[in-house]
Amino acid sequence: MKRSRTSEPTEDGAAARPPTVREALLIGTLCGAQVIEVLGVTIVIVALPVIGADLALDGGRLQLVVSLYAVLYGGLLLTAGRVADIVGRRAVLAAGLAVTAAGALTCALAPTDVILLVGRAVQGLGGALVTPAALALLTSAFPTGRPRRVAVSAWTAAAAGGGALGFGAGGLLVGAFGWRPVFWLLAAVAVMVLAALPRLVPAAPAPRTGPRRGWDPAGTVTAVVGLVLLVLGAGLVEDPAAAPVPPVVVLVAGVVALSAFVMTQRRGRDPLLGWAVLTDRPFLLANGVAFVNTATTSASGTLIALVAAGVLGLGPLATGLVLLPFSVMVVVGSLAGGFWLQRPARTGMAGGLGVVAVAMSALAVATAARSVVLLAIAVAVAGLGLSWSALTSTNAATAALPEAQQGTAAGAVNTAAQVGTALGVAVLLTTASVVGSGDAGAGRGFVVAFLVAAVFAAGAGAAVTLRRQARS
Repeated sequence: MKRSRTSEPTEDGAAARPPTVREALLIGTLCGAQVIEVLGVTIVIVALPVIGADLALDGGRLQLVVSLYAVLYGGLLLTAGRVADIVGRRAVLAAGLAVTAAGALTCALAPTDVILLVGRAVQGLGGALVTPAALALLTSAFPTGRPRRVAVSAWTAAAAGGGALGFGAGGLLVGAFGWRPVFWLLAAVAVMVLAALPRLVPAAPAPRTGPRRGWDPAGTVTAVVGLVLLVLGAGLVEDPAAAPVPPVVVLVAGVVALSAFVMTQRRGRDPLLGWAVLTDRPFLLANGVAFVNTATTSASGTLIALVAAGVLGLGPLATGLVLLPFSVMVVVGSLAGGFWLQRPARTGMAGGLGVVAVAMSALAVATAARSVVLLAIAVAVAGLGLSWSALTSTNAATAALPEAQQGTAAGAVNTAAQVGTALGVAVLLTTASVVGSGDAGAGRGFVVAFLVAAVFAAGAGAAVTLRRQARS
């Protein structure tokens, strides 16, 4: 039986109250686990130049420090969510934190680049285990009412806060002590959250309804292979000359593998998602919004950094200050997200995408006008739109599936966001490169790329709105 698909069920006295102190500590612990995984990306990006100089890494191998984590993280999220539903969410979360800590320690002690890359791969595996398990624990602990609104809002804010913290604290830490303390810090925080689990997170395994669920080997293999190839192929598009095979070949192979995955879900005995889920409109809509949201906003972050440096001539510090309002407004918008979560899910998702479309258009204007002030304002607006559509799509995706599949729902919506980021970066960077060819420094390619993102977000928002009107 499905969970309620309304934006917010009628609240009883318990659901209308604010979270208790113990519940607040539970929310903080689970969101802290998510912060670790965000830090695993952002704080390491800051350290890349120093890592490259210390270990004599060139551009391609240095980029693997980030992309290897992203490929494994994005490719394993869906399967990890299913594992959490079968094995038990707290157990999987604890395992993920332990693996994350082990990977970070391996990186901190790495004498060579090969050992460092092994550690980053281990971190990616740990992150894939942590995120869906933590989100499933959160949504299961707070199924309705004000506590759920607080929990989902805090989850979205934690991701943005972790990003801002990673760029800020990472710069200070690397500047003062070098790159290895970055990984010592990640390991220490993972161990701290792991130590808090027994006291603050319920030990009950994920509930089971009906027959015991299996592992779906065919669905698992095709899903992992397809998602890994999609994320990997999208990453290769950024520098096709350095790719060992044409990126389009990798992307097509990923699509073929995911097509095979869909077939296994229709005919399998105990599928990873199942045909009913793959054809469930509220679930698909929420995941589609998560995809579009990151394909436009997160991907545009790369363009903004390039515009700041290449078109506006800003240095690293000024570029960081221009990007800072994005994270700040995601946090602000998420913490005020209860307004949207009390309304139909489609309203929040369409509203957030509409704001994103406005922000992308403003970024195009700011780039054409070479205005730092307008660029910073547009960045802030983008963060606000991202927060609204992210928290409403996350809430809707997890509310669309029953209690026993919360790990799967969490894995799916986070997978959609990761794939959206990867493909969005590939499409927008390619657009900027092709249109701006021979126009270095003028920014014409970036203007067109931002407008493409604006049209994509506006079209998705309009589709959500029209679908809602058709159903009413």
